[in-house]
Amino acid sequence: MQNLIKTKTRLAYIQFIFSTFFSKDEIIDENEHFQNYFYKLSIPSTDKDQETIVDFNKNFLTKLSFSYFEFIKKNNVDDLIDSFINFDRKYKNWSFINKSIILAIFSEIEISKKEKIKILINDYFNISKSLITKKELGMINAITDKYINEKKIIWS
Repeated sequence: MQNLIKTKTRLAYIQFIFSTFFSKDEIIDENEHFQNYFYKLSIPSTDKDQETIVDFNKNFLTKLSFSYFEFIKKNNVDDLIDSFINFDRKYKNWSFINKSIILAIFSEIEISKKEKIKILINDYFNISKSLITKKELGMINAITDKYINEKKIIWS
């Protein structure tokens, strides 16, 4: 799969996770609804009088969605992420976008080969630069480092 389509799929994945915070559907149903609505949707671009087509790899997004489902089923997410925080702002008080980003990263790490993890994290951080502040990105970076170290994933 091309790198650009992987990046677009990861952005869609963050959006998908974000949407699950507001949906009463099961995650699997939400994945189908999300893909049916957003795939190839034409949306206004930041450039005047232009449209952008929402594009992503449906199979990869489905794989990521199943990973997210398994991750939140296996883990008490609040406790897991709070265990990596050494400041007062607990996970339950985070914005939904920050929660979506960290859950996307953690759940994809779970299904990725060790040699691909650094690449996927860099991709998520590059995507996140347009979604959150540098301070928030720094917080997510620090927590991700702690998570990787606990999982004993080697950064060579």
